[in-house]
Amino acid sequence: MKTRTKVIIGIVAALAVVGAGVGIAVSASAPDDATVLTESAEVRDVDVTVAASGTVDPALELGLQFPGAATAQLATLEVEVGDVVAEGDVLATLKTESLEAAVASARSGVATARTTELQAAQAVEAAEQAVVAAELAYENVFDNHPSDSGPNRHIALENAQAQQASAAAQLTTAQQQVAAAGPARASAAAQLESALANLANATMTAPSAGTVVAIASAVGEPIGSTSVGTSGTSGFIILAGLDDFVVTADFAESDVVGIAVGQKVSLEFDALPDEPREGEVTHVAPFGAVDPSGASLTTYEVTVSVPNAPAGLRAGMTAQASITTEERLGVVAAPVTALVPTADGFVVRVQAEDGTISNVPVEVGIRGGYYVEIVSGLSEGDRVVTGSDGELPATDTGFGGGPPRGAERNPDLN
Repeated sequence: MKTRTKVIIGIVAALAVVGAGVGIAVSASAPDDATVLTESAEVRDVDVTVAASGTVDPALELGLQFPGAATAQLATLEVEVGDVVAEGDVLATLKTESLEAAVASARSGVATARTTELQAAQAVEAAEQAVVAAELAYENVFDNHPSDSGPNRHIALENAQAQQASAAAQLTTAQQQVAAAGPARASAAAQLESALANLANATMTAPSAGTVVAIASAVGEPIGSTSVGTSGTSGFIILAGLDDFVVTADFAESDVVGIAVGQKVSLEFDALPDEPREGEVTHVAPFGAVDPSGASLTTYEVTVSVPNAPAGLRAGMTAQASITTEERLGVVAAPVTALVPTADGFVVRVQAEDGTISNVPVEVGIRGGYYVEIVSGLSEGDRVVTGSDGELPATDTGFGGGPPRGAERNPDLN
């Protein structure tokens, strides 16, 4: 309970024991009456809640493209933006003349590669036979004229050796041709497979049920351009499921450290203020993004499910997401405005029944939006000062005296 009192601050000295340490609690006199705003320390739940504004996006958004056919032209377009389609429905087709020509060219390349590979294999076989023949010729010269040391024998041996070298070189060349023919045939086969796939993909069908939200080109135009969906997905046709939504919100780096997948999220929609929902964190971006406006703020995108979406919810609407990252149940708590920073931690000003005010060192836990957990130093019912229009006891710890920071001119004090 908050109260305002007029007190004469007298001179008081006392000892305040905090945990295992001892702190001096002092007060000082004031020449005039001082109006102070106080509130009782109470046992309550304290939580840390972070919040961010986000955008409603479809939970499923697919960017569909004709793969490997950027220069082809659109032959038919079976849908318009806003159409609801079922899985397997035909969405668009391409003109196939150039795709069929690519298939024919690729088939010719495969045939050529196979012929080259066969010829190389035959060349290896012929070269191997030539090597055997050269070896036999050399042996015949050597065996048939064992005692002949004349020039005829010498010339015959040289010719046989030359025949052997030529046959070996032919075999090496043929083997190299075989080694090159294998990869060439594999490359030609891959080109044919790609060309056949492009021809098969000339008909685009819906991979799942959804709503057409964007189309990049009209009939007769090249299909190289792309559309961009509501959540940044790109493709020739953007297909989205508009019955299931998520909220994507950018949280500051100081807040995202406490956010994890599975946490509950309170969602409020600007356009539907009477339709709040409790979602769940489904993804936290591993990398941050710097504010494009030039500020130094880094944010992380957090994705939140939207269970049982309101009937009027639409993609692109604005949502407010609040996530409780820490919570303490049934703890002694005081207003954050009662804390006075010192060189050794914090003190609070406590008002006694006789109106005197003393500095009491406290150990704090988590801080919520208004209340802070008091681990030690205060008891339930202690009245703490949250603001004053006069001088309060100096902390005597290097931060000077006066009222708590930000409370010198509390607008509630009159």
